[in-house]
Amino acid sequence: MKAVQIGGGLVGQLIAADMMKDFEVTVVDMDRNTLEEIEKKYPGVRTAVASATDASRLAPILEDADIVTAGVPGRFGYEMMKTVIGLGKNLVDISFMAEDFEELDGLAREKGVTVIPDMGVAPGMSNFLMGRGSALLDEVEDAYIYVGGIPTKAVPPFNYQVTWSPKDCIEEFTRPVTIVRDFQKEVVEATSGLHLREFPGVGTLEAFYTDGLRSLAKNIKARNLGEMTLRWPGHVEQMRLLRSMGLFEETPRSLGGSEVVPLDVAADLLFPMWKMEPEKGDRDLTVMEIDVHGFKGADEVTYSWYLLDYFDEKTWNTSMSRCTGCSCAIFARAVAKGLVKQKGVLPAEKLAADDDLYNFVIEEQKNRRIKYTASVKRVMNVR
Repeated sequence: MKAVQIGGGLVGQLIAADMMKDFEVTVVDMDRNTLEEIEKKYPGVRTAVASATDASRLAPILEDADIVTAGVPGRFGYEMMKTVIGLGKNLVDISFMAEDFEELDGLAREKGVTVIPDMGVAPGMSNFLMGRGSALLDEVEDAYIYVGGIPTKAVPPFNYQVTWSPKDCIEEFTRPVTIVRDFQKEVVEATSGLHLREFPGVGTLEAFYTDGLRSLAKNIKARNLGEMTLRWPGHVEQMRLLRSMGLFEETPRSLGGSEVVPLDVAADLLFPMWKMEPEKGDRDLTVMEIDVHGFKGADEVTYSWYLLDYFDEKTWNTSMSRCTGCSCAIFARAVAKGLVKQKGVLPAEKLAADDDLYNFVIEEQKNRRIKYTASVKRVMNVR
C-alpha cells in the first residue's frame, strides 16, 4: 500500500517513519533541503517538492495513494485539507487550523472520502477518549481534559522547556477560551481556572483553561466541558506578567525607538531560555488525563484514561512529538484497513463508539510503548 505525508517537519517525519513499516511512503514538502535530510535519515522514503495547496502539483503525487497524512502550518491547513478532499483522497491530519474544518464535511461526503482532522494527542486522542466516555453514558455531566507536554523537571526561571513552536505556546496564553458551563458555551480568558492538581508519577502541576476543545464543544453534549493545560507550578504567573506588559501583542509598536511586533520579540527572547537540548540531558514527558462523568441508567459512572509518557531514548524523539505522530499514523492505518467506514470530515470523537476501532487504537498505541490506562468508577442506583 502507498501513503503520502504532506509536510516534512519534525512530527511529519515521525508519521512517515511509522507508516514506512508497512507502506510505501512519499513525503511532500516545499523545502528541498528538508527533503534531502529526510532521504538521508529514512532510506527508502520517496520525496517530492510541492505546495500543500497546489492541486495540479499534488494530483500526480497522490494519484496512487491509499491514504494521505498531513501536518502543515495552521495558516495552510484548511486549504490543504480542501485540496486533498478535492483530489478524492482519504486524509488523517494533525494541522491545527483556525478555520472550522467541519465546513468541509459536505465536500468530503460528495467526494466519498474520509477525513479525520486534529488527529494528534491533544487534540486527537483527547477527542477520541472523551468521545468514548460520552458514548458509554446515557447522560454526560462533566467532561474534562488535562494535558501537558513539559520537561521532566522544572527548569528555572520559567519552569518550562518547549517541545513545539514557541509562538504556539505563547498563543495558549492569549487566545480566548471556549468552555461549556451548564450546557451553555462561554468564552473565558486564557489561564482562567488556575489551580493545583496531583498527577500520579508526576506530582503537583498547575492546571488552567486553554482553548483546546475545538470540535468537542459542538459534538459532546455535556453539562460542563473544558480542556486544561498543565505546567509545573509558577509558570502561569510569569506568563500572565508578560501578557500584562503587552509582550504577546501582534500589533507593531514603537519600542526603544524601533517599530517591532512585541510577540516576535518575546518569542525571540524566550526561545533560547525554553529550548530543550536532549544532548545536554534535557528530557520531556507527556501527561494527560481524560475524565468523563455522568449517568448510565440508574448508576453514576466516571470513565477515565491516563497517559504518562517519556522522552524516547531509543529513537531520541520527544514524548510529545512521538505521541502526536504515532496517533496520526495509527488512525491512518485504521482508515486504510477499512475500520472507519463513514465518509465526511469526522473529528475523532464521532468515531469513538466503535468497539473494534477503539480496541485497535489502544492496542496499536501499546505496541508503540504508549500506554493509555483506563479506569471506571461506578456508584450503583443513585437515582
